[in-house]
Amino acid sequence: MAGGKLDVLKIVAIAWAVGFCANCMASSTLTADDYARKGLESATHFPGLASLCDISAPPRDMFKLGEKRQERPKRAESGSKPERKGKGRRQIPPQKVFDNLYYVGAGNVASWAIDTGKSIVLVDALNNNEQAQQYIIDGLSALGLGNKPISHLIISHGHGDHYGGFELIKSTYNPRIVMSNVEWDFLENDKFASYRWGKKPSRDVAVADGEKLNVNGTELTLYVTPGHTPGTLTVVFPVTDGNEEHRAVLWGGTGLNYGPDVSRIQSYTDSAMTMKRLVKEQNIDVFLSNHPGRAGTREKLEALSNRESNEKHTFVQGQDVVVEAFELLENCTRAQWMRIEEKQHDQRN
Repeated sequence: MAGGKLDVLKIVAIAWAVGFCANCMASSTLTADDYARKGLESATHFPGLASLCDISAPPRDMFKLGEKRQERPKRAESGSKPERKGKGRRQIPPQKVFDNLYYVGAGNVASWAIDTGKSIVLVDALNNNEQAQQYIIDGLSALGLGNKPISHLIISHGHGDHYGGFELIKSTYNPRIVMSNVEWDFLENDKFASYRWGKKPSRDVAVADGEKLNVNGTELTLYVTPGHTPGTLTVVFPVTDGNEEHRAVLWGGTGLNYGPDVSRIQSYTDSAMTMKRLVKEQNIDVFLSNHPGRAGTREKLEALSNRESNEKHTFVQGQDVVVEAFELLENCTRAQWMRIEEKQHDQRN
């Protein structure tokens, strides 16, 4: 699998950083290092999530980094974009994933199209209108879905790499724009921005935790899973592969990018625990992410394109493996806030 060797090396490096050892679980009281180690045990299937287990330094604060970025001169409007080496390698072609699910995202951020028969429910709109045209609109056309309307745009959370292309999607298809009520409030007051992002959407459909969205007979359940942002939405929905029916979870946000905020990271741990329980209760056997690198999306798509008729679907990993993803998220975020508290305790004494 492409990049597999680098992923393994990354996991080994993180394990070393958190003090990986055979006897570290001997104590009845688990430390931050112990929970990070437990999390890494679940990273075999999800190496892209392993960075959350790195507790060698506090989580970075993207708001402060964003303030520094805003001091940079703006990019010229004349189309003189800097040439990026390897840009083509980061792109992911549009592809059918299940009978009712399509990937129409970029190489580093995802957009998923759920086909409900009469219309499409789109999850996330990428960074800006240019990307929305190139990957979503042109991608749907290449997949034979160019004439099918988009009735709903679900925005997983209020960061511009997920809402930035909404304006073009809105003007082209006029869908309802869906976010959690908490996230609409967050977005309206959020000051963090990037020159790469399109404008913010205005409040439209606000949903609560566990609310169901039924579109042409396809039922999507929307869970508010705070952590990455205060009102991140995680979506659970059915997918089909021929005669086989499965349930997928699209995790709404992964990284810790707001600094050493213990209560907020604790909410992330709680969200992961809740989703782990729901995976077991609902027999969810497909794990999806809105960033391809987090869930190995690129590699799974490549394997899927070469799938033989008698081979298992590459995205169907089984309930036990999906549980492992949330165990990693639970244990590693617990390790993060415990390490912060440990350091605060040491500073006081």
